[in-house]
Amino acid sequence: MSIKAARPFRILALPLVRLPHGALRVQPPASAASSAGASSASASASSTSDSSASASPSTTAEAAAAAAVAARETPLILYHVQQPPPPESDGKPPLYQRALDRASDEWIKLGKKKEGSWMRWFFDKGEGLMDRIEFEEWSLKAVHEGQGIKIDKKTGKPVEVTLMRPGGPAAMALGLPPLLPKLHRTLLHRIPHHKKMMRRFIYAVPLTWPFAIIPVIPNFPLFYVLWRAWSHYKAWRGATYLEALLKGGLITEADNEALGKIYTAAADAKAKGKVEKGDGEAADKLPYPGLMLSKADVPALVSEFELGEGEVVDVGRAIEQADHRAKDAVKKLEQANESK
Repeated sequence: MSIKAARPFRILALPLVRLPHGALRVQPPASAASSAGASSASASASSTSDSSASASPSTTAEAAAAAAVAARETPLILYHVQQPPPPESDGKPPLYQRALDRASDEWIKLGKKKEGSWMRWFFDKGEGLMDRIEFEEWSLKAVHEGQGIKIDKKTGKPVEVTLMRPGGPAAMALGLPPLLPKLHRTLLHRIPHHKKMMRRFIYAVPLTWPFAIIPVIPNFPLFYVLWRAWSHYKAWRGATYLEALLKGGLITEADNEALGKIYTAAADAKAKGKVEKGDGEAADKLPYPGLMLSKADVPALVSEFELGEGEVVDVGRAIEQADHRAKDAVKKLEQANESK
């Protein structure tokens, strides 16, 4: 009997949608398309900074303009991190992990309560609040700090983590620039953001104590504030861990043919009008036409990259939020044009 190998430490770069900014380009710029197959730009960025002193002002201006266009054309991307499972241990899990598991079990029990009960009402409202949390936070909080880095027995050096982007024909069609710089910018934004929000929720804990005097209803405000503080803490540590790997040169970028085929199939299905939509559904509930990935494509990701149940929820949540963000951007553009 063959034993299935554990998943490697990898990051799936899943383009979701290009958010409209002014006159949205239908085709990506030639510079972005030609650089779709390029590898990491982190090393080139340092060499560029070294040679910037000798570059002419016009060259610098052109480079800045090209970078601005490339940044605008880069779609909203979900960086989905997959890590090998932790090694099996005979010892008990840490106390905090047991507390989290207990809290998760109790929350699931609320979801099984009778429809119309106040406990089920709290569960539904809580699920709605979770869906509003940014998918970037969900992605980062799923990162397990210090887990998954292996040492090559021959060289004695750490094995690099691969940032997998759509390859094959999809690479040219999507016109993606190098993604490592964008990942780095995302992490540099997320690290202080989650640290600040973690502190805010911790400071809000004393404000929830008065709810404890109600003997019948549990102190849900306290539970929520503590959970949000923990969530931001996990996202902060996850972002810090990824940035350390990135700065250490342990993350490399590479095209992935299988991922490219999923995006090619998604584009073909959309072109043939096979995107799922219910009969009589309201127009504002239809998917944004520029979505690069739909929930109909998630099963292919599950099959190819062994996504677990929680990962499926995370990817689905990211697709829904990308749909909402694109529609909101369109509305803002329309309002701006009307006000002119």
